[in-house]
Amino acid sequence: MFTPESVRARRTLLRQYGLSDSADLSSLNDIVTLAVRMCEVKTGTITLFGDDRQRYVLNIGMKISELPLDETICAHVLSETGVTVIPDTQADQRTRDLAVCNGIEGFRFYAAAPLRAGNGRVIGTLTMLDPEPRDLNDDQRMLLVVMAKQVMAQLDLRRALRRADLMRREVDHRVKNSLQSVASLTRLQARRVTSTEAREALEIVSRRIDTVAALNSELYRIGNDRKVGLSGFLASVVDLIRSSAPERVTISLECADVNISARHAGSLAIIVNEFTTNSFKHAFPDDRAGHIEISGRQTTPGTFVLTCRDDGIGFSGQAPGNGLGFAIIDSAVESVDGEIERGGEAPGHEIKVEFGI
Repeated sequence: MFTPESVRARRTLLRQYGLSDSADLSSLNDIVTLAVRMCEVKTGTITLFGDDRQRYVLNIGMKISELPLDETICAHVLSETGVTVIPDTQADQRTRDLAVCNGIEGFRFYAAAPLRAGNGRVIGTLTMLDPEPRDLNDDQRMLLVVMAKQVMAQLDLRRALRRADLMRREVDHRVKNSLQSVASLTRLQARRVTSTEAREALEIVSRRIDTVAALNSELYRIGNDRKVGLSGFLASVVDLIRSSAPERVTISLECADVNISARHAGSLAIIVNEFTTNSFKHAFPDDRAGHIEISGRQTTPGTFVLTCRDDGIGFSGQAPGNGLGFAIIDSAVESVDGEIERGGEAPGHEIKVEFGI
């Protein structure tokens, strides 16, 4: 099990699973806790085999975090096929001289089920230990096997999510490059057309594509698994939008600095982008100057309101309509489990989005 070939294979698997020294496996704590209770022992651990050491990555009742492989019980007795049980390590010649079975830890009882990856390689164990000699009955042995499979199911899910995130980032990167290419082609076509109306339309399209590409790049940068300071994030978003805004339209931002999930931040960026884009297009006709105000505040603990308002011509008492921009905004509001209110005092148009943080 610990041949040079198996060491290299395990190293590759641990990297694929994202199981570095700093990996957080606290989500597996309940499995270890249940196994300890059902096996009626004092100590339970999830261990991983490195190149030359065994790491105790999650444990209950263990005082050490790692050991050289040649000093571990697993390296001497572990079976790759099922549960290995040593009722009394002092009575077994393979383990009685090991430091972990003497001294500070002094483990007299050992039972372990291998953590087996899909390709059959063993990357670690679910191990039960106790300072007193004892044994496991058939039900407890079966439980240990089942719990080890549950650990691997969680690790397999972790690897699948890791791969999905890498694929998402690759897709995001390719989308950004594709959008930039389309924007460049649109600008090139705009320089070739003779119609002023067509040129202006193509320039608007090009600016909108540039903004969407920049937003995609910003979301790619922050990732999907962390908290985002909303004030700074929306400031970056508004700066991107300003770069594509008509010169006669100004944009201001005033936002409370709260931390929200990257997913929610991305949805709010879409709302702001779509609102401002619609305002550029419809609120300020005939080269009319105007202003768009973006604000965000925490109304009550756990509740946030994003307000987008322009001082354009409004809808003259008519409903806002069912255009693509409004559909995109509604979809983004739904993604944050929020509620939207449209209207506001004339002149202009306003939306308020309320959601939980």
